[in-house]
Amino acid sequence: MEHHRYERRNPDQAKGPEERLRHLVDQFHQSVIEEIDCLFEMSERIFEEDIASAHEKIGLVFLYSHIFDKAENHFQRAIELEAKRYSSYVYLARCCFLQKRYNQAYEIVTDIIKQDIKYPDIYNMMGLVLMEKGRSRKSLQFFREAIKHNSTYIEAYFNFAEAILRHIKALIAERKEEEIKKSLTFLRIILKKIINHGDAEDRKQSQLVGKLMSKLDLGKALAQLNEYREHNFIRQTPPEIAGYKFYLRLLYSEEEMSTEALETYEEKISEALQKNPSYPDLWQYLALIHLMQCRHYFLKGLDNFRDATRINPHFDRAVKNLRLVENDGREFLALIKTIV
Repeated sequence: MEHHRYERRNPDQAKGPEERLRHLVDQFHQSVIEEIDCLFEMSERIFEEDIASAHEKIGLVFLYSHIFDKAENHFQRAIELEAKRYSSYVYLARCCFLQKRYNQAYEIVTDIIKQDIKYPDIYNMMGLVLMEKGRSRKSLQFFREAIKHNSTYIEAYFNFAEAILRHIKALIAERKEEEIKKSLTFLRIILKKIINHGDAEDRKQSQLVGKLMSKLDLGKALAQLNEYREHNFIRQTPPEIAGYKFYLRLLYSEEEMSTEALETYEEKISEALQKNPSYPDLWQYLALIHLMQCRHYFLKGLDNFRDATRINPHFDRAVKNLRLVENDGREFLALIKTIV
């Protein structure tokens, strides 16, 4: 019986898994370096054109890449260009918050709240800042306000629950039994709201915290909420960031995206859509990627026909197909160019 190395994909690949793994790791590192280089190049171009929405989008990409100084520069420029772009204020405050510059984040959000802007994210951010500054009781009114303007704001519900628990721990130290009972009742109401409005993971977390509460294990319940908040809301990269990376590169990169780059963006955006299928922007970005891939393969097919006719000028079928593609394909390419 003939023996074969079952792990080899093709004869050109390295024989051992270690070599293939090393190649994949090197490829990954190279793609990360290229993406960061491209990001900094796009940043310069966006500063030249000065469009507020572009500054905000690339600011978010820098923010979730933990390149905070560049993120701040773009958010500040977006605000300079559009003073009423309140989302950029929230992102700028979040940038300071993630660096534990709570006083600066507080000042940014306070300026907007003074203008009486009914924007749930602003109230939620103020609640977070106050909670981290040790003012849990004060933070409650801002989480309540965030939920008032968005009754399905899951992040605010979780923040609200954590703030209540922190407040309860302070009440226990002060032995205020009546207030403790009221706060525990209110916390159970918030946990039920999470079950009503959250997804399966949110509901599971809410039920777990509820069980810990029933055992009066408040310390563990607080630690559980804090860990969940950090993982799912503070450190979690929003799904739209994958789309922004592609779209910004499409608009502001001087180099055309390679087939490999398109495949990478297709994979990342498809993965984001599996978890968040209700994001229309992500579907739009995926459609653009597929059209660009169509263009790439169309041009590749055109070159293949040319190769066939170059090798055999009398290959009538290839000559006819080449003529059809060259003539009728112009409208197709023009359509893709217009859309993209």
